[in-house]
Amino acid sequence: MFRCNPGQALLAITEEPLTLQEALADPDAAAWKRAWESELESLHKNHTWVICKLPKDRNMVGCRWLFRKKDDGRYKVRLVAKGYSQTPGIDFNETCGPVAKFTTIRVLLALVAENDWELHSIDVKTAFLNGELEEEVYMECPEGIKEDQPPDSVCRLVKAIYGLRQSPRAWYQKIHTFFTDHAFIQSTQDYSLYIHYGRKVIALVYVDDLVLAAAKIEDISWIKTALAQAFEMTDLGELKVFLGLEIRGDRSQLLLSISQQRYIDHILKRHGMQESRPSLTPLNPNTRLQSDPIGESSLPDTQHISLEVYQSAVGSLMYAMLGTRPDIAYSVGRVSQFSHTPEPAHWIAVKRIFRYLVATRHYVLRYGLNNNTGGYSDADWGAGHDRKSIGGFVFLMNGGAISWASKKQSSIALSTTEAEYMAMTQATKEIMWLRILLDEIGAFKHIGSISQLHADNQGAIALARNPEYHARTKHIDIQYHFIRDQVTAEKIHLRYCTSSNMVADIMTKALPRVAHQKHMLAMGIIEGHGNGTLREGAC
Repeated sequence: MFRCNPGQALLAITEEPLTLQEALADPDAAAWKRAWESELESLHKNHTWVICKLPKDRNMVGCRWLFRKKDDGRYKVRLVAKGYSQTPGIDFNETCGPVAKFTTIRVLLALVAENDWELHSIDVKTAFLNGELEEEVYMECPEGIKEDQPPDSVCRLVKAIYGLRQSPRAWYQKIHTFFTDHAFIQSTQDYSLYIHYGRKVIALVYVDDLVLAAAKIEDISWIKTALAQAFEMTDLGELKVFLGLEIRGDRSQLLLSISQQRYIDHILKRHGMQESRPSLTPLNPNTRLQSDPIGESSLPDTQHISLEVYQSAVGSLMYAMLGTRPDIAYSVGRVSQFSHTPEPAHWIAVKRIFRYLVATRHYVLRYGLNNNTGGYSDADWGAGHDRKSIGGFVFLMNGGAISWASKKQSSIALSTTEAEYMAMTQATKEIMWLRILLDEIGAFKHIGSISQLHADNQGAIALARNPEYHARTKHIDIQYHFIRDQVTAEKIHLRYCTSSNMVADIMTKALPRVAHQKHMLAMGIIEGHGNGTLREGAC
């Protein structure tokens, strides 16, 4: 039975105030009050609402103040609506608001390092307040305001605010109009990416955080000035932190590294693992994780919190994996398969990943020490607990990983060759996406290199190159034959590499320490030091 030690600090550690009263009684009350007053001023300046009485038969949305201390030391206060209480079709209709993909971010960072581009960031203050609401939405008067209003008063929202279901879409439409009005072209592969081909400026949008890249500082200044005229914003200068990614550059050597050390420290503390014994690998190669044969969780109702803790731990690890740590992609993928039925062995495996992060918390994903660019695809036949194979791929650019995946295949392969063939097809889809993205950005010289797909199975390569193998492959789902068309059209080029040099091997199985560290180095994951220098090293 999976149990949780109640003495461990496994639940979230809340350091920020939860209410306005708590903030004003906090040791940093003066800083919180300034941030709250600034937010209140922005709300009034943007004419966010009008005070009225709630009409009959209309829903009222709740709200709360949200207090956050940013990584750069800033105090931020946001008024957030409780969007979960909105009624579909009445309080909102469309809700989609695209945000930048992590792969796009890493591609941009790899190009910045290679070309010595300027890289700056901007925070748009109260970005959602710029979005116009199309629906009638009524919200309760927030704390600090309702005390001065009649008891039956509510706020009829004129502008979108954080928390409303339609707010991301309203803001996205506003910022999209701004960029298109200034001759930016929206990427077809990532709707949050905008390119100005005349000035060669690239803009990446993630809600209210904007990243700007250009060869010349004058072009960065141009778009900053235009943004400042349209929105109230904070110029953060050179990009240091973005979505929890810590970014360091050495322009004299054309180096750039990203890490999540502060985030990793936070989740280690949050789950009580910061003092645990370090591990040299994220998963024991001899461990075979199995699911509950009954198919139901063995957690009794009295231990239901344990299930929540397990899922919280896996989710925390997943964000680190998605950002900068492809070396834990396989391990996180394996433990996530048991999120609804965790057993003691699964929790031990989760804790081992945490212990591995204790040993490697200071590691960085680096671009620029070599020009290695290309893709690697691999599969481990029948490795899943349900006998489905594990497929994975890694794509490198400018010496570091930009895209990776470790995923259980949807159907059972009848041989190693078939498993590898299906994994190559998934990697081919990523190649096609990357080719178009690089073409739009103007990184033409990388298109040929990124189209080189390395595999360590000669049979799978032969299947992709030779249609006469039809008799052996007629039972394979037609979607997996997509790779043949791309090989015939010469849009991808298959290359054989030995299993010992197959970087994607780290995506398909738990490896011994030496092999694991070898593939980490191949992906550009190296030991980083506080003074900004980089060193290739082992755990």
